Amino acid sequence: MTRVRSGNNLKKKIEGATYSLICLIIVLFCGLGLSGEVSEYVKDGMRLAIECVIPSSFTFMLISDAYLTFGKPENLHILRSFFTKVMGLPLSGLTAFLCGNIGGFPIGGKMIADIYSSGNISKDDAERLLPLCNNPSCAFVVGGVGLGIYNDVRIGIMLLISIWISTLLCGIITRTNRAENDFINYKIKQNYNFVESVKNSGLSSVSIISFISVFAVLNGIIKKRVKYAPISYIITAFLEVTNAVKSFSDISSFSPISALSLSAFSLGFGGLSVAMQSSVFTSIYGLKMKKYFFIKLLEGLISSAILSIIYLVTKTIAAL
Repeated sequence: MTRVRSGNNLKKKIEGATYSLICLIIVLFCGLGLSGEVSEYVKDGMRLAIECVIPSSFTFMLISDAYLTFGKPENLHILRSFFTKVMGLPLSGLTAFLCGNIGGFPIGGKMIADIYSSGNISKDDAERLLPLCNNPSCAFVVGGVGLGIYNDVRIGIMLLISIWISTLLCGIITRTNRAENDFINYKIKQNYNFVESVKNSGLSSVSIISFISVFAVLNGIIKKRVKYAPISYIITAFLEVTNAVKSFSDISSFSPISALSLSAFSLGFGGLSVAMQSSVFTSIYGLKMKKYFFIKLLEGLISSAILSIIYLVTKTIAAL
């Protein structure tokens, strides 16, 4: 019996070693074959993150930490009724909603995670608020997309309006009927720690750079391997928003309204890259992304429809 067992163990070890060796050869082969190509995509992704994303997101992460400690959303009377009664959302999430839609992703995701971890919001409300707070910043849409990509600040404003309206509509569509006093009451906020805030913001920035770089590689490979350009660009719309919007503006076969509608969808949906960046903050608290993708898909479709309406109306008015 002992000999049989020893023989079986030796056979398993040989099989395991052979399997590991084959996997290693495949990894080395793929690594050598793609290393030159991938390295350029990684550089592009890191450059995009460091030059365009991190400067604003790092600053807003620091500011959001301080605002969550010292800010008082209950004093925002103008927005309180609409947010709690029309959209059916807890007042404790109003700061994340405002900062996420002004400062841009992934600030909303970070603030929702912080509010949930402090016990000021339920898990269900946190999961519903997350996609509504995780939108591109005003500066990115108006300056980066409108002025930088389309060379027209008015296009940026139209895109921003379409995203904001779609976000409000998604909040109303997905609301749950309940009394305002059903929401969790505020708990005592923790003391503000500047050193801890800088450390956490720095670590989060590294994670954001990593995800942007990974999706830059995916986008680059897809564009090179998929020969029919419009299909590859539509795929990138579900992956990473910046490359997708720039790609839509470059396709000569697309009419202006088609390119802008697809850009509005991509900005509203946000892409898997943004979802993964937000999961850096939310996953450690067990917040699920099922509602996130449904609401973001709905937001993208509504943004696209609203942008088309705004574009046609402005063109009609200009023609008069």
